[in-house]
Amino acid sequence: MIDSVCLTLPIRMHSPREMISLGFASACKHPSLSCRHPARWTFHPQSKPHLTWSEAPDRSHWLSFTGSLPRFFFGSNVYLMATNDELQTCLAEISQYVSDAAQVVFDCLQANVTRVHYCQDWRLSSDWVANYLWALRDLSLPRMKRTLIDNSTIQLSNAAQTICFYNKLEERLARKSVSPPELEAANGILRFETRFNDNRACQRHARRLGLANRKVENLLNDLVAKQTLSFTLKRLGLDKPIRTGSERMEALKNYCGEDRAKLFRLTGFLVWADKYGPENLVRLGLCSYSDFRRKLKELQASGVFHVSDEPRSLAPLTFESVRTSRSSEAA
Repeated sequence: MIDSVCLTLPIRMHSPREMISLGFASACKHPSLSCRHPARWTFHPQSKPHLTWSEAPDRSHWLSFTGSLPRFFFGSNVYLMATNDELQTCLAEISQYVSDAAQVVFDCLQANVTRVHYCQDWRLSSDWVANYLWALRDLSLPRMKRTLIDNSTIQLSNAAQTICFYNKLEERLARKSVSPPELEAANGILRFETRFNDNRACQRHARRLGLANRKVENLLNDLVAKQTLSFTLKRLGLDKPIRTGSERMEALKNYCGEDRAKLFRLTGFLVWADKYGPENLVRLGLCSYSDFRRKLKELQASGVFHVSDEPRSLAPLTFESVRTSRSSEAA
């Protein structure tokens, strides 16, 4: 139920010579020894999580781990950790990874959380993933910007927080290299994420939950993840049945596929036909006879012209409404 994180501990960095020998690279490219930029060293090995060692304005040093917990543990974030035992094992392995790479003692449980993505998967059919995303396209919350991406992602965001629903299969297909097992595991998954994007957002979230601080041992666990996701779903009103327009609009959308111009053209024609009656559209000057015949033929081919326009309702998005995917199924 947790994907990407940034974990930070106050640890004194090594000398520049030692940093270079460990594989760290200086982010400051100034060759002069008189450069006054705070020290910042990065460690970006291929296919492994990133480490950053930074000097704060008060001259304190902070070592940070940034990466996806499932990708580190399973090799892919298609699979989410199903239990707290798996999470604790993953954190122990991260502690060892950072300690070995930086040659220090790095205890994940004592680290501060400065970014965290809480996640929930619902395993559905591909059609139902599309139906839910279509139904969620008008989601809104105060002071959050809504972004729709290719009919496969709905995102609400501000500087501190991001709420996102997306088709996991489409997200994987957008990557250049994805293994067939990953695609098979991602098929039919609707993923929901609540992301706290920075240090202050994590601090506020910990205070809201009544936690003593934002350390890993407090913020990264199954209970907090479930509380956070449940609160967001309730805030969005998704803990109740979801109204999704009409049977006819859904069928018309499926018929038009990716041709949005055709979808809007036929939807407009259907609205006017409902209001004035199809037999009156030409007489009222709303379209020419040839245009009427052409659009009527398309609507009849789609099978929606004589379908009653009644609203549909999808099951609420809760932890109990539909079966969730578990990492053990993909192992």
